[in-house]
Amino acid sequence: MAQASSHREAPFISGQPKVDGTDLYMFRSYEPGREGFVTILANYQPFQDPQGGPNFAMFNPDALYEINIDNTGDGVEDLTFQFRFKNTSKATALTVGGKQVKIPLINSGPISGVNPASLNVRETFTVDLVRG
Repeated sequence: MAQASSHREAPFISGQPKVDGTDLYMFRSYEPGREGFVTILANYQPFQDPQGGPNFAMFNPDALYEINIDNTGDGVEDLTFQFRFKNTSKATALTVGGKQVKIPLINSGPISGVNPASLNVRETFTVDLVRG
């Protein structure tokens, strides 16, 4: 029998889906020359599927996302990765009935490249490493 978490059982997090950390994966890097490194992947915002666009939920710019790592086995974090996000709107507008109307979508067409004209909201982040 296998058991799994629903990621939505805690009362606080059920009302805060943008900060809901759903999964964390850690594995040794398999890239040549990086065998001594560990790769960490974290998932947030459950139930956000590719077909859920065009307005995908963005990270909360008022939240502090953290990944705590205990690499000595004492139950106390030794490394903490802190992520903060910023969402910047380009205020892209279309002419509708002779008036400029801002697009309420994250993008106005296919996305290719880092910052194409079709991307209406750009999400950036910073990461800080706290030791101890």
